Amino acid sequence: MLRLDPDSVLVITAAELQTRHLERDPDDPARCGACGTLLPCPVEAAAALVCRAGGLWLEGDTIAEALEPPTQLLAIVPAEV
Repeated sequence: MLRLDPDSVLVITAAELQTRHLERDPDDPARCGACGTLLPCPVEAAAALVCRAGGLWLEGDTIAEALEPPTQLLAIVPAEV
């Protein structure tokens, strides 16, 4: 399983980005307040995955509620070009 340093710039930036995208649109709570996309916000989702790899789980993380821990991790291999 991929583990990232929780103090790395990558994880810290992802946490800041995720925090920003956890806010909801006051006029439409089904949309992200930062980018306006329907929930779950893809930016929040990507940032949440980076945060998890760094051992961080942010309060209000909608992705954490939507996903269950995988039973088996799949290796990511480069695609042939």
